[in-house]
Amino acid sequence: MSDRAGLSFSARWPGEVRGASRKDSQQVGGKGKHLLPWKRVLQVLVSLFLLAGLLASAPRLMNWLNQPIARVEVHAGFEHLSREQVEDILQPHLQDRFFALDLNGMQQVLVAMPWVKNASVRRHWPDSVQVSLSEQQPVARWAGNALISNEGEVFAPEDITGFSAMPVLDGPAEMAVEVMQQYLAISQLLRPMGLRLTRLKRSNSGSWRFTIGHVEVNIGRDRRMERLQRFVRLYHARLEPRWSQVKRVDLRYLNGASVAWSEALVGSK
Repeated sequence: MSDRAGLSFSARWPGEVRGASRKDSQQVGGKGKHLLPWKRVLQVLVSLFLLAGLLASAPRLMNWLNQPIARVEVHAGFEHLSREQVEDILQPHLQDRFFALDLNGMQQVLVAMPWVKNASVRRHWPDSVQVSLSEQQPVARWAGNALISNEGEVFAPEDITGFSAMPVLDGPAEMAVEVMQQYLAISQLLRPMGLRLTRLKRSNSGSWRFTIGHVEVNIGRDRRMERLQRFVRLYHARLEPRWSQVKRVDLRYLNGASVAWSEALVGSK
């Protein structure tokens, strides 16, 4: 008993130990929490400073990017168009700066030019415009005062005097494509015979007639290909030796044709 009475015990309860640990960690963590808000404030201040600088320099930057147009590049074959014509018609649209250009408006005025078939316009930074054009390819005159392309598109340049040697096609405006297709078919048929079509007309009623030099050929409305083949056989069998004396050939018959001869030949008979 005396031994036990002389001993002194020192005990630490578990709750006291945990409490001391939480206090220490709160002290350490507290130092970190005091530092974080200052970092965030510094980041916000730097961001605001950069934003203010960007806003202040934006007008100058935009003015530098949005430059006036200094050059127009035109890519085309220039068979019937000239570079000056293209630049002149685009000039009113080139007063705007780079980003304000009306590309659709520029394309529309180009396509409205008689000789332009297709057009594309695009910006090329920093100060130029690139224009690409394809021109109409005329193969014949249309009704005497216009031209028609190989795709049957009728267009009317200001001056067509340089195309007087081309054949003349005629017909209702809405039938231009069909007239062009018929012209190509007849021309292909006549070419091996050494003959050249000089005029082709489709009437409002659908009747067809064409001219080969001084000879007029009438094939009517129906069975056109059959009648054209009949004309080829008749030419080789009877007309070729006296072609210069033929005036008209009418193929609007079931199985035959009528031929009108020149007055000189009729008088000599």
